[in-house]
Amino acid sequence: MARYTNKLKLTLWVSAVYVLSFICYVPTLLEQNGIIIPNGLLYLKYLYVCIPAMAAIFLLICEKNIKVYFTQMFSGKITIKYILTGIISMAVGIFGSYCYSFIVKTDVFKNTYSTVISLLTSCIYLLITAFVEEIAWRGFLLEQLPFKKIKSVLFVGAVWAVWHIPMWIIRNSLGMEHIVCFCIWTLLVSVVLGITYYQCRNILLIAIMHAAFNICYLAPIQYNIVVLATIIFVGTLLYKKSGEKFFTW
Repeated sequence: MARYTNKLKLTLWVSAVYVLSFICYVPTLLEQNGIIIPNGLLYLKYLYVCIPAMAAIFLLICEKNIKVYFTQMFSGKITIKYILTGIISMAVGIFGSYCYSFIVKTDVFKNTYSTVISLLTSCIYLLITAFVEEIAWRGFLLEQLPFKKIKSVLFVGAVWAVWHIPMWIIRNSLGMEHIVCFCIWTLLVSVVLGITYYQCRNILLIAIMHAAFNICYLAPIQYNIVVLATIIFVGTLLYKKSGEKFFTW
């Protein structure tokens, strides 16, 4: 019975997150279709990334579990091993972006971050939004799932990817081909973040890695998918070769 109760709770949580998040972009969608909307309502879109965390915190408060969960989210120590994992992820993204820039004779970093101030501003903004997202997706949903770890990681990745779709369509005006690519990318990022979170149990490190993916991987999404898929493949081979058993697959 408890299992079904938890399943129902998570179903309701995901459904509420989808609906409330979509509502945040409804005013923008209406304006794009020629309907006059009060400027104040257009600011609702900035709540989009906050909705999952707000829903998670509300549910935890109702269950009187918020202290337990926040303690669990920060229970692990950020060791040299995990710092190196983050640095490698950033370095690969930067290297891949520079390789793409060299091949097509452009500068994706200069085009994205025209000044040092814009780079610092982007880093701060993306770190804050990543932290807010990670409280919900890895800190809450991943912890709640009853599946084996790798299934949980993939499930969260799929749910997380679908959650992004209204934003990609309404804000970024992406077509179906790009949406499919971004879904694959989001799933791959979720695999890296989920596996790392299971090992380190520190949501701050995961938020930093999340932000690093957004800051450093500036090549077109198709190239980034190949780069990250290669990292995951090589990492899996090294993991199996090491014989360590962090996961129950």
